[in-house]
Amino acid sequence: MSKKNQLTLEEYKIITNLSSNLLSIHGTKKAGKMKVNAIMKAKFINDGMEEPNCVNPGCIKKVVCRNWGNWSFKSECSSCMKLRKEKRFVVEDNFRFFIDKKGQKTGVIMHKEVFCENHDGHLGFYCPMPRDKWSGFEFALDLDHIDGNHYNNDPTNVRTYCKMCHGKKSIENGDCSNNKSSARNFNDI
Repeated sequence: MSKKNQLTLEEYKIITNLSSNLLSIHGTKKAGKMKVNAIMKAKFINDGMEEPNCVNPGCIKKVVCRNWGNWSFKSECSSCMKLRKEKRFVVEDNFRFFIDKKGQKTGVIMHKEVFCENHDGHLGFYCPMPRDKWSGFEFALDLDHIDGNHYNNDPTNVRTYCKMCHGKKSIENGDCSNNKSSARNFNDI
């Protein structure tokens, strides 16, 4: 591991002290996890890294952190995720525009499709679920980063796949390997 990704003893003491303060404020039910998350968030910032931007065109917010302990991020910000889950969008010219509580377009286009994009078999196998049968099963769709870089949320780099196609593609392409160049490297604290 490079020196850049290692905390000095002094940095570790500062972060540990910060973690203890957070634990006293929030309680100790999940003390170990909270301590690791606080340390890893501080390390992420200390390494000069930034949370990725939301994948949705027109949105300028940062994505939601799934878990600071392993620097895992969602591909959307909390606002866009909420609007998508609440199905608050209108379709115009084959684009899904998010709408606010007044029904006005927000200027943000929903990137995540409402079907698996592998219906055409471009991954070398066909999705077993027909494109027109996804209504009500949108929760079973994932966003996949084509280049394997989870910080690259450029819409041209992100495709929507069902969990079956995403899993098969990931295994066949070695996307789950810790040895590939885009693998996260962070756990030495």
